[in-house]
Amino acid sequence: MSSSEIPSTLLALSQNLADVVEKAGRAVVAVNARHRIPSSGVHWRSGVIVTADHTVRRDEEITVTLPDNHKVPAKLVGRDSSTDLAVLKLQDFDLAT
Repeated sequence: MSSSEIPSTLLALSQNLADVVEKAGRAVVAVNARHRIPSSGVHWRSGVIVTADHTVRRDEEITVTLPDNHKVPAKLVGRDSSTDLAVLKLQDFDLAT
């Protein structure tokens, strides 16, 4: 690889990384399942959010804030404290990918 190819290769890598981060960012949500302090979660499948189990302090009145700031009620449908994972189902909403 010549020295003139390195800047274009780095530029391409930088652009590819920026594209991946932008796409991944659209799947990150805020989970409001404890008093005052939201945690993050990831849109895993349509209407399904995966988050850390230790951050889900209540089983009712859970809301998820989507990347567009739309708040959606969610229901806890599963948790595993040994792996620190909790699964939430968005109620009456289909999160577009």
